[in-house]
Amino acid sequence: MTRELTLLRYLLIIIPACISIYIYPYADYGIFTLHILMLLFLVVMVTKLPRSFHALISIVEILFTAWLCYQYGSIMFFPAISALLCYSRLQPQAVPLVFTVVHLITLNIALWDSPKLIITFINITFLLIAYLNELLQRAGRGRENTLHLYDELRKKHFELDEARNRLLEFNAQIEDAAQSKERVRISRQLHDDIGHRLIRIKMMMEAALLTLPTSPESGIQMMKLIRDQLSASMDDMRSAVKRINYTPQLEGAYALDRLLEEIGRDTGIETLYQVFGIPYPLYPSIQVILYKNAREAITNALRHGKATTISIKVDFSDTGVTMEVSNNGTLPEGSKLTKLPESGGIGMKGMFERTHLIGGTLELRQEPQFTVVTRLPIYKQGEIV
Repeated sequence: MTRELTLLRYLLIIIPACISIYIYPYADYGIFTLHILMLLFLVVMVTKLPRSFHALISIVEILFTAWLCYQYGSIMFFPAISALLCYSRLQPQAVPLVFTVVHLITLNIALWDSPKLIITFINITFLLIAYLNELLQRAGRGRENTLHLYDELRKKHFELDEARNRLLEFNAQIEDAAQSKERVRISRQLHDDIGHRLIRIKMMMEAALLTLPTSPESGIQMMKLIRDQLSASMDDMRSAVKRINYTPQLEGAYALDRLLEEIGRDTGIETLYQVFGIPYPLYPSIQVILYKNAREAITNALRHGKATTISIKVDFSDTGVTMEVSNNGTLPEGSKLTKLPESGGIGMKGMFERTHLIGGTLELRQEPQFTVVTRLPIYKQGEIV
């Protein structure tokens, strides 16, 4: 029982008792005061004793408040309301209903000799107060249920946050394992391909040294072959070293860095990667969508637009992440641009479907360059408190 409810019970007993002293002439005010103190003692006992004794104390209060009404008049009806506030919170819910009916009967018996108008008023008032009290309790139980559901939601939210962190950690472990495997493969490549090629170059150089004095033309031809072999070996070595020393620049956006690096190395076009805002970890699904959309936009720029410059801009904000893939290739006509979402190939349709799947938007712009804009909403951890 809350402190406010206990205080209300005290007031429902003390104030009517003080008023009745001035209204009714009692033969012995000391006995009347003793009876009021006894009722207050029952109220105190409710707050001190275990719940298993509350039903017994409520029965005593019902009988005692009915006797007070019989002994000291109808104004003692208010201490009966105090008892109602106590037993209405007993469990199970059928107990308060039974106690309310018994209490109302005992009050009618105690006030049997009172005027009918007073009895009617007391019955109506008692029932109304019992009904309003029940409504207040339902509202309180609804609030408790809401708080309980809110606590459960917070618990699930924290569990989801922990699962997400474990998933990111697991992804990092998989990435480390994949990189380790890649390093092993590159080391084998260095040994098997480049190493054997260098041995072959050494043998060709020895043969060229023997051939040059007697046949300069054949020797020069062999030196050109050696030059080509060295150039290819240098390219393989450079590619292997970059893969070994690769470290992601931004968590969640490294795939875009690597994608541009590979495109620039393989095609020779100029690439630019820019990040705006404060980067934060992205869900794996967001990373996949950004990577696939960027790859498809770059493929279309090279295949259809014949682009020589491609740039990717990623903007991190509080509500979402925006990626712009721009190129200086041939611009599609205005009518074709509007029909691209419907009449485009499988790749373009896949970009729209992936983006819309998580509530994002895909936009195509022509000015100042042809740009594919991907906007994805971000539901970061910590929003629900």
